[in-house]
Order: sequence, then C-alpha cells, then structure tokens
Amino acid sequence: MRFKEKTIVVTGAGSGIGKQITYDLVHEGATVYAIGRTEEKLASLKRSSSLITNVCDISIPEDVTKLFEHLKKEGHAVTGLVNNAGINPSRNVLGNTSFDDWEKTIATNLTGVFNCSKAALEHMISVGAGSIVNISSIAGICALKERASYMSSKWGLVGLTQSIAIDYAKHNIRANCVCPGYVETPLVENYLSALSDDEHEALKKSHALGRFGSIHDIARAVLFLLSDDSSWITGVTLPVDGGYHIGRTD
Repeated sequence: MRFKEKTIVVTGAGSGIGKQITYDLVHEGATVYAIGRTEEKLASLKRSSSLITNVCDISIPEDVTKLFEHLKKEGHAVTGLVNNAGINPSRNVLGNTSFDDWEKTIATNLTGVFNCSKAALEHMISVGAGSIVNISSIAGICALKERASYMSSKWGLVGLTQSIAIDYAKHNIRANCVCPGYVETPLVENYLSALSDDEHEALKKSHALGRFGSIHDIARAVLFLLSDDSSWITGVTLPVDGGYHIGRTD
C-alpha cells in the first residue's frame, strides 16, 4: 500500500491511461480526485470514498484554483499530481494547422499542466513533500511528422517538468515526465484503425520490443515515479515506449 493516506489528483482520468492510473492508485491505498472536462468523460469510473470525481476545465486557471481550494477546505493536502489530460485535434504540418487547433492543444496539454501544477505546489509546499508526474509523449523527445501543435506542447511539457524539478527540490518536491510510445487507448485507436495492414505492422515494428504499449505499462511507471520508491529521482524524462526512441531492431 504505497499510497496509504495520500491524496492524489489525476487529470484526464475518465479513460485510457488516466483511468488505469486512477484505479491502480486507489488499489494501493490513495484517495484520488479524478478530474475530467465533462461529467460524461467521468461517468465510467467506479466512484467510492477513495475515488472522487470532479468536473474541471484545466485550461481555465480560475476553475483549477477553485478545485484545489476546495480540496484544502475539505482537509485534503495534495501530495501527488498526475498531469495526464491531453488532446491532439490536429495531425498536420505547421502550414496547415489552424490557429484554433494550435490554441486548443496548447491550452490543454501545456497551460493545463501549468495551472494544475501551480495549484498543487501550494499544497505540497505546506506539507513539505510532493511528487508530480507529467505525461508527455514520444512526440516530446522524437520528431514525428504532421504533429506541429502536439509536438510543441509535449516538448514544452518536458521543459516545464525540469523547471519544476530544479526550482522546487528545496521543498522536497519532485517532478518527472513519462513519454509513452503508441499505447492502445481511445486517443490512439482511431489513428491506428485508419492505417492499412502494412502501415499498422510497420508502426508496431517501430517499437524495438515489437508491440504497442498497454495502459498498464504506463500506469506502472507513473506509480513508481509518484511513490517513495523513486525518492531520489527528479527531473527525469522517462520513455516508456517499447524502445521506439532507439529505433527498429531489424
């Protein structure tokens, strides 16, 4: 029970990676505040006294501040934060990326992390400890075609993680970043389903270990970085990508 009596906030908790992280944290003793943009996105979660859902648009700083102030009033000091929420509305080169898609992507993938981390840090400083795990992407460490807005947001997230790590280490607060490869989630499955059989197989083989990732692969890495098992690790960018970043082995 690595997270007994810990309060942890998970954004983008209604599906895929965020949902699995939420369930795993509850299983290991945490009280989890699961955040989603709409009630519909959170509807599938099995609520309990240890799993509380909250609707919050993380791109709006006032909404995020209100949420974390509510947690404080309820007597919950947040010592863990998983910034998992992310969108990818535009698979385009820069010249074909609309300003609207650019703005939406940055607002959720980067500004949302800024808002949540800033609010959570106040809690963590008050208790003298904390761990933040940001979910970036292989698009935050590798060049991918036709991902102008998404790549920019995910590379920015790597930088923000290191900024938090260096500035808040004196408060015993750690910040690390996980960069998943292609994981079978709702966000990725639509993309995979549009590929031809040959394209699908080639993409799979782009991961040195020869398979796509599962939500469990990512959740295990996140829980490690959140926990005291990684108490001497901060500022790390960890690819959890089946070896995508090192390339094919054939």
